[in-house]
Amino acid sequence: MNKYLIRGFGLLILGAIITIYSLNLMQAEGSMYKFIMPIGVLCFGIGVILSMYSVFRKIDRNTLQRYRRDQQNLK
Repeated sequence: MNKYLIRGFGLLILGAIITIYSLNLMQAEGSMYKFIMPIGVLCFGIGVILSMYSVFRKIDRNTLQRYRRDQQNLK
């Protein structure tokens, strides 16, 4: 696993925990959930983006390696 995937999963989990905590605060009618929920949603969103970026990097790397291998075989 590369650093983007690890950070992505970490932020996904952190964002989910923060969002669930803020939902519990909202049900208990606490006023702090208005400040905590956007932080959780942003963490979750950034985690999704980093996880997707990791997958796209892996696909791009494999394609580049295949292209270079094909270029060497043509020579």
